[in-house]
Amino acid sequence: MLGVYRTFAEEWMAMPVLTGVKTDTEKFAGALRTYAIEGLMQDNKSLQAGTSHHLGQNFAKAFGVQFQTATGGLEHVWSTSWGVSTRLIGGLIMTHGDDVGIVCPPKLAPTQVVIVPIYRTDAEREAVMQVAEGVAKELRAAAVRVEVDARDGMKPGAKYYEWEGRGVPLRLEVGPKDVAKGQVFAARRTGGKAPIPLNELVDGVRRTLGEIQSGLFRAATERRDTNSRRGVTKDELVAMMGGPGGFAYGGFCGGRPCEDAIKEATKATVRVLPDEEFRSPTPPASCVWCGAPSLVEAVWAKAY
Repeated sequence: MLGVYRTFAEEWMAMPVLTGVKTDTEKFAGALRTYAIEGLMQDNKSLQAGTSHHLGQNFAKAFGVQFQTATGGLEHVWSTSWGVSTRLIGGLIMTHGDDVGIVCPPKLAPTQVVIVPIYRTDAEREAVMQVAEGVAKELRAAAVRVEVDARDGMKPGAKYYEWEGRGVPLRLEVGPKDVAKGQVFAARRTGGKAPIPLNELVDGVRRTLGEIQSGLFRAATERRDTNSRRGVTKDELVAMMGGPGGFAYGGFCGGRPCEDAIKEATKATVRVLPDEEFRSPTPPASCVWCGAPSLVEAVWAKAY
């Protein structure tokens, strides 16, 4: 299931994550093992964005859940528990949001494009609305989720601010000059403006949405990697968690006393024992806390 979680987080939410297994201290109570994806938010705290629990037969025995075997006997079922929750909404906001509001990745955005007509006179309104509605119709036919904000009595700037706060990835402005030039003016929620010719509308909008999606993932990945440190020492771990935070990679003896001592000293917990692709090229030789031989590499961070 972690592969499904990771695909959703990275390809749809544009939120890079680590995958791995939880320590016995951090696993779900009663489970044999807990697997998780962890994302690093903009405040350098970790968010457990999804989990999958191997429950073994523990819960089946507690609730008397059995099945009939091929030989006619009864056995307690082996069960799992998996899923993601509404915390992903928080994860999306904390990964991409800014002081204006949410920034929604195009693949997830309920409204991918908002069209804002700009006009002064009735004649301009008629010409502009004709183009705006035509643009919306063409985009909808191409499976783009689009709205036209034709509300009267509201200035374009106020509309911009409202749609930016709602995280719509792309705004298309249509004014008299744009009508004359056969174009729309595209403003990205992530910053930047450029015209898109009407005869290249669908390709231009799709390309722009794709660039926004990939740009969000790239920025979040760079931010995570910048705030990750590998091979930390004990002093570095303490300083990192007492200061900027982030993901700290280090050797771990696997002992509960060390895990508890680190949590007491830094308020950080082992987020995951990372899967192979996320491990450091050179395995750590000793435990970051006690100096004993390292059994695994761990990733520490403060978390919600």
